[in-house]
Amino acid sequence: MLFVKGANLEKKFISWQFSVYSFQFFKYAANPTANCKLKKPTINVNSYLEGIYKLIHPQRLMSKFDIDKQTLTDLNIFDAYGLNKSVFSVFNFTATIKGNDKLMEMFRTPSTNIEVINERQELIKYISNYEGDLYLDRTNMDFVESYLMQNSKIKYYSGISALAKAVNYFFYPNQAYYLKEKGIREIIFLLKKLSEIFNTLSSDIKPRLVKEFDDLILILLKQSLIKEITGRDERKISLFELERLDFIFRKTEFRTIKQLLDLVYQFDAFFSVVKASRKYNLNLPKVSASKQHLNIKGVFHPFLEHPVANNMTFEAGKNVCFLTGSNMAGKSTFLKSVGISIYLAHLGFPVPAASMETGIWQGLVSTINLPDNLNQGYSHFYNEVLRVKHVAEKIKVSKNIFVIFDELFRGTNVKDAFDGSLSIIKSFSKIKDCYFMISTHIVEVAEMIRHEENMLFKYLFTRMENGKPIFTYKLRDGITEERIGMWIIENEKITEILNNRDLN
Repeated sequence: MLFVKGANLEKKFISWQFSVYSFQFFKYAANPTANCKLKKPTINVNSYLEGIYKLIHPQRLMSKFDIDKQTLTDLNIFDAYGLNKSVFSVFNFTATIKGNDKLMEMFRTPSTNIEVINERQELIKYISNYEGDLYLDRTNMDFVESYLMQNSKIKYYSGISALAKAVNYFFYPNQAYYLKEKGIREIIFLLKKLSEIFNTLSSDIKPRLVKEFDDLILILLKQSLIKEITGRDERKISLFELERLDFIFRKTEFRTIKQLLDLVYQFDAFFSVVKASRKYNLNLPKVSASKQHLNIKGVFHPFLEHPVANNMTFEAGKNVCFLTGSNMAGKSTFLKSVGISIYLAHLGFPVPAASMETGIWQGLVSTINLPDNLNQGYSHFYNEVLRVKHVAEKIKVSKNIFVIFDELFRGTNVKDAFDGSLSIIKSFSKIKDCYFMISTHIVEVAEMIRHEENMLFKYLFTRMENGKPIFTYKLRDGITEERIGMWIIENEKITEILNNRDLN
């Protein structure tokens, strides 16, 4: 729309515009109520809201997946250290602020309900069949929100008033008119774009969220003007039509439009998940509520540019994995990869693995990067003891908890670390309804627990070539024999630096 002063308009252009206004006035003004207040098909609002809560807020309808702040920090689910790197950031390709909020809400609410998990996976699979994009623009969506929530209220529609406003805006365009025009055009664009996407993906079985969108579109298309305009270029909307659409969007169908926008933001979040899946080669896991199990093929850490993938399977009757490996072999990274995959599986999201089969876990708890507690004056070792106690109390009252410990009792001497690790691991091995992954470089512990029938022994292989360690980051069955701690110390020439110190 060109904003030009009336004095500069050519007479023919003015005559043509007023001919259009006159035609539209006699067409619509005679019976505006019939055109703008149509009887709507019924939609079950309670069912709609329940579906939204189930998909976005599963904690309101079911038991919460048990995970604490320390575990979220260990796995870098959110950016706890201000490094702009987190699992959430890996998935966050949202185009809108509220789309970002929807994604964050889902990330904060992993679910133990198989229906919620399956429903999210079905929508992700459905969207994955579309190769294009939503093409949402954050600024344009802000315009839509500002337009809908502006202070000026519409009480009724009048054809005469609409004509007067159209003529006034034509000669004297202002900021209010620009907001109205921009907001309405963006809403029409959204209706057309989403309809085009889901028509492309049309199938006999549609996810619930797509069905909700279809229902809302049917309501809006009952308005003859909306049906007509969505069939042509949204830029070719006359001033008179803008006034009618303004009444429809901010009065008669305001609630429908708000529900539609809520769906748009949810689609923004789910399209973001699909983008992450394509970029990082993620795959949807097979989650079942049957007997507890875990089988991951090709699991890797999503932060690494060139990750090494590994397989991790808990065989029948095995629920404790004892992981060994030399320093720098990749134990912590591997444990994090498994933990992240379990967390994402309970979001209903794709995981960093070629494939994954798992049962429903009631919770996930880890100790990988345990900080010192300077405020309370606790030593690192005492913090470790308190953390182990916390886990013990949790699994005492809960079943199906997945537990990850990286290097038990690293904050004390070797003898106490050995005795403490052995005691705790033996106690864990007696608990059959939880799964454990425990790493250590104190391989002597393994010799004392070889006889435990539910123990699974894995190690990350390191080989020596020309006196130097080669870290393969590949997982193997058994217990490592490599010890390279002294090699690392010697390689850094620490003793040479100290011995060559100038004493003068």
